[in-house]
Amino acid sequence: MNQPSGLDVFMYLRKSRTDIEEERRAQEEGLSFDVLKRHRKQLLDLANQKQHRILEIYEEIVSGEHLFDRPQIQKMLKSVEKGACDAVLVMDLDRLGRGDLYDMGIIFRAFRLSETYIITPYEVIYPSEEGAELLFGVKSIISREELKSITKRMQRGRRASASEGKSITSKVPFGYWRDANLKLHPDPDTAWVVQQIFEMVARGKGRNQIANELTNLGIRTPGKGREWSHTMISKILKNEVYLGHIVWGKNKYIKQNGKYISKPLPPEQWYRKEHAHKPIITQELWDLAHQNYGMHNPPRVKSSQKLVNPLAGLVYCKNCGYALTRKADSKNTAILRCPSIRCRGIVKGISLQLIESRILDSIKEFTQAFTLDIQLSDKFPTEIPLKKKSLKVKEKQLGILQEQHENLHDLLEQGTYDAKTFADRQKKLSDRIRKVKEQIKKLRKEINREEQNCAVFKPKVKTISEAYDVANDAEKKNRLLKSVLDRIEYSRQQGSKHGEFTINIFFRI
Repeated sequence: MNQPSGLDVFMYLRKSRTDIEEERRAQEEGLSFDVLKRHRKQLLDLANQKQHRILEIYEEIVSGEHLFDRPQIQKMLKSVEKGACDAVLVMDLDRLGRGDLYDMGIIFRAFRLSETYIITPYEVIYPSEEGAELLFGVKSIISREELKSITKRMQRGRRASASEGKSITSKVPFGYWRDANLKLHPDPDTAWVVQQIFEMVARGKGRNQIANELTNLGIRTPGKGREWSHTMISKILKNEVYLGHIVWGKNKYIKQNGKYISKPLPPEQWYRKEHAHKPIITQELWDLAHQNYGMHNPPRVKSSQKLVNPLAGLVYCKNCGYALTRKADSKNTAILRCPSIRCRGIVKGISLQLIESRILDSIKEFTQAFTLDIQLSDKFPTEIPLKKKSLKVKEKQLGILQEQHENLHDLLEQGTYDAKTFADRQKKLSDRIRKVKEQIKKLRKEINREEQNCAVFKPKVKTISEAYDVANDAEKKNRLLKSVLDRIEYSRQQGSKHGEFTINIFFRI
């Protein structure tokens, strides 16, 4: 092959889908593999050998099938059309494009009209020569068919992997780590955060409220940012991976007007593997979290009527999340029942007087709970455990940062860092240490304040309990209960005996 020399050239670099897969596999095996770096070196060696002058390097960071998906080649082709270079260095012709004939026509026309060469390490294409268009077209068709074949093989492989319970997402789900066999395992540093998110939603907290709480606690996010958002919370809540399932192919991506849009596919077309790995949450917690949005609205009463249910807007079905409603039976006895159709024949109703009595007994039990750490924290959920867990994480993080700070001087003495690098690193580490110390101080104050609130809350509950006994108005009783209770979960199976039911009370601590 007779390669020209001494030309003004552009260099174009792009990863193929195969390259991306190879890099991913190498990373999973703990190896370093950079396709663009390797290609850049080969083309730089070629340019040096033939004494070409590199005017500009265009490096595509995305793997797009069509021209409008790749901004760098669009920019380069505009310069090529103006005759800004003599040739373009590229690893292979298919790196310029594997799109349809329309795309390849645009590429070939830009090179032919400007009489710009295409130079690879193995061949030189002169677009203005006779037969060049045929050669270009044949190579393009072959590359296009090869791309289709590669895409089909990759899709088949992904579907097979998903059916085998392997995690094939580009990013490991928050709360898990992925082993070399693509199997997921709960990450002890983040799995507890996922658990807490579902529990907070199950207790009726909104997504924005949870996001603000996690951000204020300094808990790391699923992404690169430092602030949580309601969108992050939603994605976690919708991801069945936390139940131990792998689901692949929920959406199909199609191109419209030059942009990819997501088209949801019916569930029967999804690829599922249940119990593929250890779950972080239970199915019961998943169901409750998904049914607990907007459950704290005031009870609706017509203006012409008085409230007759002291438990209105407080008691919720544990099975479906709906608020229990008051009905009267044939004996005109007040009964609380779940209004959901899905709970008919499953969740049995309960006498209003019976559940009211059980709730009051639980409130009195609360007032008798003297040992905060054991009895209150175990029986009545608070945010204290979450903040204590976050405090441990921050204290561990502080220890690592302080150790890194101490090692800086050793690196300076060893000559690893020069004075400027040492000063920069020292400033950054000092800033991070200061910030983490502030977060630790804030957490300790909040934990102390909430534990004090628990201590103050107990006599408040006792006062409310005593006031409830003498109140003779359902609306007043409802206000008293809502001042100390957040929600009450109720469950009772069909066929259960009188008095056999379960309630779980969440206090407003």
